[in-house]
Amino acid sequence: MTEIPVVDCFASDASAQLRHACTTVGFFYLKNHGIPADLIADVYAEMHHFFQQPVQEKRKVLANEYMRGYTPMSEETLDPAVQTQGDTKEGYYICREPVPEDHGLPLHGPNVFPDTSTYPRFRPTMTKYFDAMSTLGWHVAQLFAEAAGAPGAFDGPGMFDRPMAALRLLHYSDHTSDVDGGVFGAGAHSDYGLLTLLSTDDQSGLEIELQGRWVAVPPRADCFIVNIGDLGERWTNGLFKSTRHRVVNRVGRERYSIPFFYEPNFTCLVACLPSCAARGTPLPPITSGDHLLAKYAETHASFEPQA
Repeated sequence: MTEIPVVDCFASDASAQLRHACTTVGFFYLKNHGIPADLIADVYAEMHHFFQQPVQEKRKVLANEYMRGYTPMSEETLDPAVQTQGDTKEGYYICREPVPEDHGLPLHGPNVFPDTSTYPRFRPTMTKYFDAMSTLGWHVAQLFAEAAGAPGAFDGPGMFDRPMAALRLLHYSDHTSDVDGGVFGAGAHSDYGLLTLLSTDDQSGLEIELQGRWVAVPPRADCFIVNIGDLGERWTNGLFKSTRHRVVNRVGRERYSIPFFYEPNFTCLVACLPSCAARGTPLPPITSGDHLLAKYAETHASFEPQA
């Protein structure tokens, strides 16, 4: 059985632990992360309350042109070449509030929140969690740079001073997956950006692809599950792995999870770090935002790029 590595978030050798995890598996458990358990519990309580509402109620806050708000069941298809229907999940996007410098950028606009009279704690709870996770995401990004042999590489202007950080609330239905029939909780994919920090409830379902086989990643209440995305692999010239993963419902139960995507600025040019250039010919540089827009267009039925 493959062991998922554990990284102790603030240990003196945390970057070395992260390097081992990212060069071997691309996934790891992050312990001692400092996010209060009661705050995480509050987020789950609010998302349970929202997702239990009738569909017509949830559709009042449909995702806008900036991909912020509610995405209905099966709206996303993460592996369209294999899936016969959309993912058996619904979601809710909350992103960094834009600042004046973001004006005119795709995906940078107002968040959408449900009515405060019905959901008085939803917005303040999500905002508090978003802010805490943004701080944690930046810490892990700094560990990433150090682990890649390029400490401080993300510190300059235009890198992560206006990150495309995104909190996503996910509710998977109790529909049992049919792997052979192309029905999944979430189709196989790699994440798009630098890194993802995932909280999940106690239901199984997450699987990662290692050496041609699918390996379960059991939930751990004391840890976030962290994985490297495509831009992280690109920055390191393939040294760190952006591992494909999926969600398979094998038990016929609902599942809730909270991924937090920590991405560079929209206009950030992602090019191979000098410390990783000797590994071989790097992929050409790519703008972070253009990469994300292309991925959204491939996987979200309702997404229409802004003109």
